[in-house]
Amino acid sequence: MRILNMFQAGAIAITLSCSAAMADEITMTFGDSTPPYAFVDTANGIEVDIIREALAHRDHSLVPQFVPAARVERQFKQGLVDAASKDPGRTLEGPDAHYGDVSVEFFDMLITLADHNLTLAEPSDLDGLQVISFQNAHKFFPDWLAPVHADGRFEQTSDQRVQVLALVDGLADVAVADRNIFNHFARAWAEEEAQELPVLEFTQFQPPLQVRPVFRNAQIRDDFNAGLKYLRETGRYEEILETYLN
Repeated sequence: MRILNMFQAGAIAITLSCSAAMADEITMTFGDSTPPYAFVDTANGIEVDIIREALAHRDHSLVPQFVPAARVERQFKQGLVDAASKDPGRTLEGPDAHYGDVSVEFFDMLITLADHNLTLAEPSDLDGLQVISFQNAHKFFPDWLAPVHADGRFEQTSDQRVQVLALVDGLADVAVADRNIFNHFARAWAEEEAQELPVLEFTQFQPPLQVRPVFRNAQIRDDFNAGLKYLRETGRYEEILETYLN
């Protein structure tokens, strides 16, 4: 009986040891100018919180690294991090890139000042207009933005606050941005400048952009997927959205 108890105790110790070994710190890159999805100063936001809590479901901890948008995937390619929060262009395909389920959706819009009365129903409606976008938007939406880029009427910025300034100051006719990100910076501009926010027109020209985090380790990806499913099933996912969007 004593031998059996010793064996059981050893089995429990091994189980605990294995569980502890499976709990990892996951370094992951996030864009540094994408509130309300990610806030650098407080290391939280819609995207950060969802991924953090999904990983925590299997006892993993998230270590976010905030970088310019163009470096989110690049850091992963260079082997500097364990994961990237998004790879919309699917440029990381390979044996060491394991894509998780969709963590968030970005609602990219064509944004104009309402009093300019611009109708943007098809790509040719951008002819002659100056466009400012987040980085690499012309690669994600080539039908709409590649001609504008080729014609030299396209500017891109990693600091999406610049898009609000460009639109309000008349330096651009159209901004291409996620609706929630642009609204965040537009409200911040109005508060800082003590001015009334101009009426904006949002034109949805693409379906929501579904983004998936990518992991170097397949087991961590599976653990993330299990946690994400749990967040959706329990309603916690919607609670996180409401925290930042209401």
